[in-house]
Amino acid sequence: MRDTLDTLAPPPAASALTFGAPGASASGADRDGTLTERRRTWLWPILAEAFLLYTFIGFNPFPTFSPQARLGGDSLDRIAVLAMAALALVAIARNARAAAECLRSNVLLTLVLVWLQLSIVWSDHPDLTIRRASFVLLIGVIALGIAAGASSLRAFHTLTFATLSAIIAFNLVGVVLWPQSAISDIGVMGIYGQKNVAGMVAMLTLVISVTWICGASSWRGAALGILPTLLTLDFLWMTQSKTSIAIAVLALLLGGLVWLSLIIGRRMVLLMFAGVLLGLCVLIGLFVVNDFDVDAVLGLFVTDTSFTGRSELWDFAWARASERMWLGHGYGAFWDVGLINDPLAKLEPGTWLGDVQKGVINQAHNGYLELWLNAGLPATLTAVAGVCVAMLSATGLAIGAHPDHRTRATYGLAALVLFMYLIHNFTEATLFQRGSQFFNMVLLVSFLTSRRDFWPIRATG
Repeated sequence: MRDTLDTLAPPPAASALTFGAPGASASGADRDGTLTERRRTWLWPILAEAFLLYTFIGFNPFPTFSPQARLGGDSLDRIAVLAMAALALVAIARNARAAAECLRSNVLLTLVLVWLQLSIVWSDHPDLTIRRASFVLLIGVIALGIAAGASSLRAFHTLTFATLSAIIAFNLVGVVLWPQSAISDIGVMGIYGQKNVAGMVAMLTLVISVTWICGASSWRGAALGILPTLLTLDFLWMTQSKTSIAIAVLALLLGGLVWLSLIIGRRMVLLMFAGVLLGLCVLIGLFVVNDFDVDAVLGLFVTDTSFTGRSELWDFAWARASERMWLGHGYGAFWDVGLINDPLAKLEPGTWLGDVQKGVINQAHNGYLELWLNAGLPATLTAVAGVCVAMLSATGLAIGAHPDHRTRATYGLAALVLFMYLIHNFTEATLFQRGSQFFNMVLLVSFLTSRRDFWPIRATG
């Protein structure tokens, strides 16, 4: 249990597990990112824990989805978010300088949050937009409050790892005790009602667990993370969410290659570069052989080139987004607007999209198209640029950190989460999506890793 509690005090010098040998001095922040001059408070861990529980469990486990319920929203959600936002404002007031740094470093993401509020002016349904846009803004305030008040990156990492591991265990218990609610014909849903959401949560938890192990101060501490990681891996596989499984493998493989390059050095970087060039050559060759037929090339890797009907939905979303290219239809004013105003209601029957029950589909299954529909193309490009900037910043901090600096693992976690977010939004819609666990986590890590007083001493030589 020592490593679980070691965030309450400055840790001993890190072992080789933390990417290098001990012995470096630190300035500004000590090796686990803890600011010795910052008075620790009770506020941020309570707020962070409440936010994580709200995000990944909420008030409606094992939900039954109803178009009417989605239209009206949940009053308990609003009360909880307002209460957490009030606590977050206290944390922001106490740590105004840190909060300002977070906003300044994430100015693009902040601009998108503001833009969503302005979309009330041109929204197709301003009554829905004002409620849904303000909800997302409050989520941003909560994430900012946690980031500004946090005393240690490692403490945040440990809290997140412990909480999400417990939530995965809760999901597994739910599968055993309530299989009729937790298991579907196409995969395990856990407490989330959809296997893709369950897979996404498991994917996030797996990356959080692996990076937490990499940041442990001892082998004994790392061993504490093995069982939760195996349980998370098991749950991820049980969901049968192909997207989440593939992205998790890709992210961990990429993270592992970067880690090896930091250890081995220039030779590993050259080997990775050669591998990328080889992969591009193979891909180009496949396109040449198949006369540049995209569907034919996709068919070599996936059995369903329509991505379970998504391609038809993407065509529809693209056409509707093009009608309001610059401003969109208003945030939260396209889907879940009532059965009468459902955007699919006017489609002619005879196609999968035209025949599907109205009110069931409530997203474009592509985050970039979804945000374009809601807020316009400029806001979408700004959001993507903001996520890319945060990802590159976290990557640079992870690579540039001194080898025994324990924040390297947390910066690596942030970089991988942001990378997965960009990939995930090609087939699911979580880009600035209200109620999305992924979006809440992205805001949190983006703000947290931009704290300059946490930034590590740079590696030399």
